[in-house]
Amino acid sequence: MAHSRRHAFTLARASLPPGQWPRLLARTAVAGLIAAGFIWLLANRLSGLAVEETRTLFLAVTPGQWITASFATIASFWAVGHYDGVIHRHLATGARPADARRAGATAIAIGQTLGLGVITGALVRWRMLPDQSLWQVTKITALVALFFLSGWAVITAAVLAVLPFAPFKPAALAVLASFAGLALLCAVAPRYRRVHWPNLFVIARLLALTAIDTLTAAFALWALCPPDLALPLAVLLPAFLLAFGAGLISGAPGGIGAFEMTMLALLPHLPQEPLLAAILAWRAVYFAAPAILGAGVALRGPRTGRNPAQACPQPALLAHAARAEVGLLAQGHLTVISGGYDQAWLAGRTAHCLIGLLDPVSGGPQAGTESCDHKRAVTCLIDKAQSESKLAVIYKCTARTAVAARQLGHVLRPIAREAWLDPRSFALNTPSHAGLRRKLRRAAVAGVSVTTDPQTPDDLARIANEWTACHGGERGFSMGRFDPGYLATQRLYVALLAGKPIAFASFHVGKYEWTLDLMRHTSTIPDGTMHALVMAAIADAAALALPRFSLSAVPFAALRPAPKGWFAGCLHSLVGGHQTGLARFKSGFAPNWQTLYLAAPHRPGLALAATEIAREVHYPAALGVASHDHHAQYEIATALPSWHRKGYDYS
Repeated sequence: MAHSRRHAFTLARASLPPGQWPRLLARTAVAGLIAAGFIWLLANRLSGLAVEETRTLFLAVTPGQWITASFATIASFWAVGHYDGVIHRHLATGARPADARRAGATAIAIGQTLGLGVITGALVRWRMLPDQSLWQVTKITALVALFFLSGWAVITAAVLAVLPFAPFKPAALAVLASFAGLALLCAVAPRYRRVHWPNLFVIARLLALTAIDTLTAAFALWALCPPDLALPLAVLLPAFLLAFGAGLISGAPGGIGAFEMTMLALLPHLPQEPLLAAILAWRAVYFAAPAILGAGVALRGPRTGRNPAQACPQPALLAHAARAEVGLLAQGHLTVISGGYDQAWLAGRTAHCLIGLLDPVSGGPQAGTESCDHKRAVTCLIDKAQSESKLAVIYKCTARTAVAARQLGHVLRPIAREAWLDPRSFALNTPSHAGLRRKLRRAAVAGVSVTTDPQTPDDLARIANEWTACHGGERGFSMGRFDPGYLATQRLYVALLAGKPIAFASFHVGKYEWTLDLMRHTSTIPDGTMHALVMAAIADAAALALPRFSLSAVPFAALRPAPKGWFAGCLHSLVGGHQTGLARFKSGFAPNWQTLYLAAPHRPGLALAATEIAREVHYPAALGVASHDHHAQYEIATALPSWHRKGYDYS
């Protein structure tokens, strides 16, 4: 047994980054010196204390006071345990919430009494969560301490600012102003990927838990005060919160010394003996009793028979997707999450939302959306979002998924219409395609030809850069961006003029459909060039007898007349109403139109999701394109047929 423990600690030390042990030990030594200094000061302060009177007052605490303080302590440690649950969800550690709460309450019950909070807390959490490494639980312990100190500062500042006779009001207002700025930063800061910023949901939960913890701890002390002390709770609360923080910062076991010195300094008009008797009783209820119970729980160890975490879905499941647009996974900024058993979602994350894109993908024997259990998939998305402290949002889904989301309480909003056609029955010689025929003739007269021959990356980059300069940058998130590695996962059609590339269009290639993705061209191209590119792809899709060819979606507003009025016009443009040219281009193919929806848990969630999605689309993060080989392994793109090098000459 001793050998196994030594081996475990050897492995644990090896898992820590270099230099962490010396830093932790140095901080511990500094905390010990600070604690010793406060204890020495307290001993000098209490040298003339009437010990017998304090003892008598301590023994005079009534059973009702002990019971009231005990219930307040239970409420405080309930909040303490949930603190760990929120942190684990924020970091997505995979720990079960019940196990995380149990480990957190146990670690704090022991750590606050023994002192050396980071070390003792980390060791207890490591004992209670054996699936986590020592370094992981050390980071969690440090985050719990950091977030709690921040929450304590905000709660204390709010109390000092609200209570009329509380001290330090200018400092309190400064802390509240700083917190407002930090909250604003956290609303947008998840863009800074190197720092795992908490979102506003996490901050609100942690702040509420800190308020419950500190206020119930103060109430426990107030309940234990002798009746003749006549200490109003409004007078005790500011002093308690400041003293509580001083004890935390000191790092001493239970904050001993720093807590008492601060309380006596902030309440000088009170007799020392009754106040210290109440503090001793409070330490017995709030520190000693939880420490004893926590030690018993820690000795017992983690719970057995825990359910294993749900396995992550394999990207190979996307080969069964009815929507070829799942090829966006190749850009590296989206992930695959489970939709339950043999189902999955293509998903993206924003500051406050977990967004399932398109419809859930089914890997059953009858692949496609028709075989999906949509309600189960939406339920899994909701559960996953809750486990990450985010809102469950569905973006650009069809009616079947939207109905399932509405049945589960989501609110729907039509946001776009997708243009699609059946290439097998597509015919140019119809009245509805008269405009398209004119465009193709103009491209042919100008000498435009279309080819699928491989092009040099420099030629494609030149076209993409010129297009980007003219259009103010590329869009992201649910829209593809230019990258040679990304294009390697798609079918590419290039327009040539006098043998020189002037435009290209790329298509997601799926098992059941092709979907238009990138369209890039130089600033001056003959009329009808882009129509010729799409028409060449439709012809190839018809040769493969594909049942569906998607021209992708356009915003709902782009298909409606612009409203009158300056404000209404700005709002109309903001939601995509300015893309009327794109809508006209796709309408020229006389496609079918399918409505796509945005679904969120409530109307404020719809507004929040729309705002964050718009931010990701218009101001995307840097590309993290996955390798072509990786996606070829999971069969996201179908194999190119023998006619891949075929050219289309419109001259």
